[in-house]
Amino acid sequence: MNLEYIKNTRGLDFIKVGMKVKNTYLNKEGIVKGGNSSGNLDVLFDGENKTANVHPTWEMEYYNKEGELIKAFK
Repeated sequence: MNLEYIKNTRGLDFIKVGMKVKNTYLNKEGIVKGGNSSGNLDVLFDGENKTANVHPTWEMEYYNKEGELIKAFK
């Protein structure tokens, strides 16, 4: 499943591959690598070598390329 499907079905048109994110529950930062068959994001968290299956609207923050917060889900 590609990222376009997730952007369209979840109404998250701002998400891009390479976008910096933070999971506030885990207190981990990472980068969006794509979408997966669960309809979630594949995120590579800092210091990890494997992507994680992350729900895009559960305890997530999204940052633009300047590092400014553009959307937060709590």
